[in-house]
This record gives sequence, structure tokens and C-alpha cells, in this order.
Amino acid sequence: MDDVSCTTMDDKRFGLLVRCDPNQWDWRSEVPQDGSEASVMWTCRLKPGSVPEQTPVWVLGTGGSGFFCTGYTVGDVRETDGGRDNHWKEGHKHRGGTAMRIELMLRMTLVPENILRQTPFEHLIKRQSTFTWLTEEEAFFLEDNVG
Repeated sequence: MDDVSCTTMDDKRFGLLVRCDPNQWDWRSEVPQDGSEASVMWTCRLKPGSVPEQTPVWVLGTGGSGFFCTGYTVGDVRETDGGRDNHWKEGHKHRGGTAMRIELMLRMTLVPENILRQTPFEHLIKRQSTFTWLTEEEAFFLEDNVG
């Protein structure tokens, strides 16, 4: 379950780490490789009103795939329809149906997860929730090292 439940950013919430399994979702089909931004409706268990607009996000893939997107939130969490023409991989297409989603503006950023290894932020690799809040120190480290 996503552990994001505030209504405004407070002094302990400076951005979101978003986890993604690239074996389940074909992110390259939604995020342009030319460096431009793309709007992606991201499935979540967040509550409406819990994430301020323009919250910075860093997308960290599972299984050692590293960071592949950075961006920010746009709008509020809302239920959206989805559909069969989605970018989930075979065996995971059902996740593209009606669900709560938050809009993210994302830009491709390919950075290996090794930038976290042997740093005070290595614990971020082990985070398993799809969305988790970042502290000020974590967010500044990611901004400086990932983008």
C-alpha cells in the first residue's frame, strides 16, 4: 500500500519515489526518448487531495533497472477508465482498467541505481511501495544525482 496520506507538503515531504517494474509496464512506449515530457496516468492507491500539484517524482525501476524517469505531479488523484489499449505488458493488461490514478509529467532519465549504493540513501533501493515520500535530504540527493 502506498504510504502517502497528507493534504499539503509538510517539512518532512519533499518529493515522491515511484517504484516501477519494467517487466510489467512498457514505460518506453509512454515516455519519449527525445528528452521531451509526457503525461502518464499512474495507477495508485493514493487518496484524492493527498499529493500537492508539482510534487517532484523520481521513478526507480525494480530488479536493478535504475532510475528511468523524473518529473512532477499534475492535478489530483482521480478515478479514470483506462482501457485495453494500454502499455501494460502481456499478463498485466488487466491493470489498465478503471482505477485511481495520478497524472505525472515524466521525462526519460537513465541513471543506474549504483548512484545510491554505499551512500546514506542506499535504503531507497529497498522501498517496495509504489509511492513513498522522500525527506529533504533524499530529495536533494536525487535532484543532484538523477535530475
